[in-house]
Amino acid sequence: MFSLVPRSVFRLAAGAAAGYLFALRPWQLRWGADEREVHAEMPGDDLAARAQYQATRAITVAAPPAGVWPWLIELGGHRPGAAPDRPAASAGAAGEEAAGQGLKVGDVLLGRNDGSAFIVEQLDPPHTLVLAMRGADATTTCSISLREVDGATRMIFRTRVRAEPGVRGTTYLATTDLGDFLTTRRQMLAIKERAESTHH
Repeated sequence: MFSLVPRSVFRLAAGAAAGYLFALRPWQLRWGADEREVHAEMPGDDLAARAQYQATRAITVAAPPAGVWPWLIELGGHRPGAAPDRPAASAGAAGEEAAGQGLKVGDVLLGRNDGSAFIVEQLDPPHTLVLAMRGADATTTCSISLREVDGATRMIFRTRVRAEPGVRGTTYLATTDLGDFLTTRRQMLAIKERAESTHH
């Protein structure tokens, strides 16, 4: 009788794992995205070459990219002036800053400038934002594209992770797998809600 309990627990766990791997995981890795969006190259893909993890999610926002961009930056947690060693901006760069809500390459989003934060690698407001986090266990990138479609915005988020070999890298990959979806989906829905309410 006692041997049946561990077997039942094992079977339940195995069934849950199989359900996640074969049903839930493929859906969450491409939530809202079509085939072209899933397979298209995006800016920043090269920052985590040979990534073991890639997820592409998308959502349509009933507002133009210029109306979505400010919420993307605000809800991302922009910390201006986070890279003191960056050279002074030129007149042309100053224009880019204004269009990007003061955001500059080297600034911090989604964290503090302590080595565990996402740093702005590329930006082309209000259309493209590429972030990267380089840690001892992995390099993680987040590429966001705002593409105008019939007056609305197709917002595409791509996350890539290249983990270092070893237990810590493997653990990082495992914890990223589901946690990334929950965080990204929540952020995308919040941006959509704010942008649409402001636009209308």
